[in-house]
Amino acid sequence: MFDLHCHILPGVDDGPASLEEALDLARFCVHDGITHVAATPHRHRHLRLLRADILPPVARFQEELAKAGLTLIVLPGSEVQVTDTAAYRRDFEAGLYCHLGDGRAFTLLEFNWKAELYPPGAAELVGWLRERGTTPIIAHPERHEFFWDDLDRLRGLVAAGAWLQVTVDSLLGNHGPGPQAAGEEMLRAYPEAVLATDAHNVQRCSGLSAGYGWVNDRLGTERAEDLRARAGRVLSQLLGRA
Repeated sequence: MFDLHCHILPGVDDGPASLEEALDLARFCVHDGITHVAATPHRHRHLRLLRADILPPVARFQEELAKAGLTLIVLPGSEVQVTDTAAYRRDFEAGLYCHLGDGRAFTLLEFNWKAELYPPGAAELVGWLRERGTTPIIAHPERHEFFWDDLDRLRGLVAAGAWLQVTVDSLLGNHGPGPQAAGEEMLRAYPEAVLATDAHNVQRCSGLSAGYGWVNDRLGTERAEDLRARAGRVLSQLLGRA
């Protein structure tokens, strides 16, 4: 299984504070059946982690995984928060961002938690990215109340070509009843979605198998298999197998 949203790098953002915590999270992932994760540290107004800041820690952590005898493969990436679409375009064209797998096929986008900071040109930015061969995946939209309050926002992003990343902990109710209901509705309404853990440590990680099991029980085997296959296709493309 492939987890495309995981804050697994030690001492980089609000993920594991130490190497041992990060290795504990890696052990959990391996036990869960996860073979690959994209390390997606934050890039937002308060933590401006760019490609040059991310690639070396990924390489170092992969070495530590090998020393610990863990088979998990960690791919570079980041969770880029967008509040200013013009600034995002400039940095994108300058090659400053670390997209999933350090390519340009898929990128993980986040919006600020405050509705007033949601960029009015978000849907246009999605279309702009798709024109450049990049599929933006929207991080945890089920946890943003402004998407529940104004469904046209989400519809506009999807219509422009965005995919949605629903978090397993949301489906399990660990973020409350609102995100759980919203996550289920998004998986029912939008085919182009993927599951991810958005793990930050072992206390905030339910794995992927629990999520696929939840989808299988609530939405059916076909939907669960589609979600797994979609994540698998993303991984194949990141690894150059597509």
